[in-house]
Amino acid sequence: MMPKKYLEKQFSGPTIKLNYAESQQNGPPMVLIHGLGGRWVNWEPVITQFADSWHIHAIDLRGHGDSGWVPNKYAFVDYPCEVIEFIQEVIKQPVYVIGHSLGGITTAGLCAIAPELVTAATLEDPPLYIREWFDESSFAPIFQAVLDIRNQNLDERETAIELRKIDPESSDEAIFTRAQAVTKADPGIWDAAISGQIHENWNPDEVLQTIKTPTLLMQANPDKGGALRDIEATRANELLENGRYVKWDDVGHGMHNEQPERFVNLVNVFFGQVSRKRRTSL
Repeated sequence: MMPKKYLEKQFSGPTIKLNYAESQQNGPPMVLIHGLGGRWVNWEPVITQFADSWHIHAIDLRGHGDSGWVPNKYAFVDYPCEVIEFIQEVIKQPVYVIGHSLGGITTAGLCAIAPELVTAATLEDPPLYIREWFDESSFAPIFQAVLDIRNQNLDERETAIELRKIDPESSDEAIFTRAQAVTKADPGIWDAAISGQIHENWNPDEVLQTIKTPTLLMQANPDKGGALRDIEATRANELLENGRYVKWDDVGHGMHNEQPERFVNLVNVFFGQVSRKRRTSL
């Protein structure tokens, strides 16, 4: 169970009501952004460790968790909108950001659109070029199966039973956490991914070339379910002006879930290096 040290709050911005969880203020502000079909609780494996030295704000993206729905506005280019509003109106200072999967895409967009709001960023296995291979990937049938379950409007227990049928390996706790997220989400988020609407006006090369923010690009193993192919990771790393790239061959798409301590250590080291460099340049 998630420790009760995180207070759930809501920010009513110009675009939507945004739900988030906030920790005690133990350091600089850090924003955590989950992947497609998730919610802030998906950071449970690492959030407590990060909260020891950061001021955590873990958000629910539009259409996810307890944040507002925006029908037909679930493209990659749409998601940064209320994140920008949230940082400007709630945190009111530059932040360190970690985004997983869709959250990584959102973080990249945030860095490109509003670089003044981001001190440093981590992109955890972002599907930057998913348009090129989604239909042939393992993600396509999984998204369709989850959408079919969501469209039945089941309760959390019934949803967990159905999710177990398509995921026999995850722990019971992981399945129930996912079931909670699925029952709360707008079915349109999966519709957008399956139909290709999610890619509209998305130009990953242009976004990456625009980013000047210190950025850690993390790649999982594509053979274990990673969302970034080797050739794409090389391309992305070359386009990032101020990037650092790492690949973990022994883990799949959920890097922070599979290796939480290793993940926290790597991100803390990277963000710490950025922080020290900023202090010495002042």
